[in-house]
Amino acid sequence: MFLKNWVFLFALAIAASVGTQNLAQETEPLRTIVVIGEAQISATPDKAVITLGARHVAKSAADALGETSKTVAAILSRMEKMGVERANMQTSSLTLNPVWRQGKRYDDDGSVLNPIGFEASNSVTVTLLDLATLGEALDQVARDGANSFSSFRFGLIDPEPIRDRARAAAVADARRKAELYALAAGLKLGEVLLITEEMGGSGGGFPPPVMEMAARSSSVPIARGEITRRSSVKVVFSIAP
Repeated sequence: MFLKNWVFLFALAIAASVGTQNLAQETEPLRTIVVIGEAQISATPDKAVITLGARHVAKSAADALGETSKTVAAILSRMEKMGVERANMQTSSLTLNPVWRQGKRYDDDGSVLNPIGFEASNSVTVTLLDLATLGEALDQVARDGANSFSSFRFGLIDPEPIRDRARAAAVADARRKAELYALAAGLKLGEVLLITEEMGGSGGGFPPPVMEMAARSSSVPIARGEITRRSSVKVVFSIAP
């Protein structure tokens, strides 16, 4: 009986010793350098996404809707003649609302007033892959009756190559910073332990302007500028012994 108790106490002492060693290892501070790498790459856009259409007011709902439908049909036909595929044209909004005199829907006694007319709006979103025709396209659809222009943005047909270049440059920036910190601290940089892509690191482009379209005697002037893609990564490096 005495021997069994001694064996049990000996095993318990060994387990406690191992647990203490593991705890010491777990609480030992990690020798790492953590940095954020950032980069941005610019490229010339090769596509444009525009939202345009027609807005009309008439005494009857049918007339207001009919006028907008006729104009949008002309817009779609024009775009198709200019080589835009049907897959790159999509209706984005269609509204029909009553128009009230002086904005009043109710009479002084609370009775509902009859609207004095109806306003219809029909918009389509078009993706143009030939930017050389963009100014002419905007000019022509304005002549076809388009009188609203609610969204415009440049983009890239294939954005992945520029995104990948920004990611690679961000990792290189992280290593540059880590090497600088290690050198300044008199340390030797070790291997990469972790790379995490920071959310919201990519973006760029131009804010979409909102304007009313008007027919012009020549093509609408367009400045392409550049599209910028940004990348941000968190990299953890070990410190070499």
